[in-house]
Amino acid sequence: MNNFFLYLFLLIGLANDFDAQRNVIYKDMDEALQNIEHVYKLNLSRKKLDSLPYKLFKLKNLEYLDLSKNRLDHLPKELKALQNLEYINLSKNNFTDFPLTLTELIHLQEIIINNNQITTITKQIKNLKSLTKLDMWSNELIEIPDEISHLTLLRELDLRVIQFTDREKKRISVLLPNTKIYFSNSCNCGD
Repeated sequence: MNNFFLYLFLLIGLANDFDAQRNVIYKDMDEALQNIEHVYKLNLSRKKLDSLPYKLFKLKNLEYLDLSKNRLDHLPKELKALQNLEYINLSKNNFTDFPLTLTELIHLQEIIINNNQITTITKQIKNLKSLTKLDMWSNELIEIPDEISHLTLLRELDLRVIQFTDREKKRISVLLPNTKIYFSNSCNCGD
């Protein structure tokens, strides 16, 4: 019986260590590379990046990636190596199109890509079946593709500071009946 409690105690201790490791947010690529197998969260915001360091793609267990406030305008196809990624923040960069590579990360649950100059969203967005939150406020979108209706788990879509017509806002709402959508007031331009 004593061995059982000792074993149970050890298991609880290991579980706590594992949870603690999962909550560490690395802020330095070199430090992260020293712990490749144990890096789940990485914050590379405000690093003046105009491209992603290729060493990043070695972090196969990465679930959370913050690349906000950089100078990125594209994501390389190698990003698809991060198949465990659930959260990505690309806000305040220089994107003009929704990065196609994101649509290959099928476990993504949250995409924060506000404050860019994105004019279009790829129809391939339909591949992101696990997505629950998409934050695109303050971009240059004119319309949303019909394929967004495939995102049945999407619960929050932020489209504020984008001047959609009333007609387009209604169309988007019909495409996503179970999603809380945040709009700014309509411009009624082109209705």
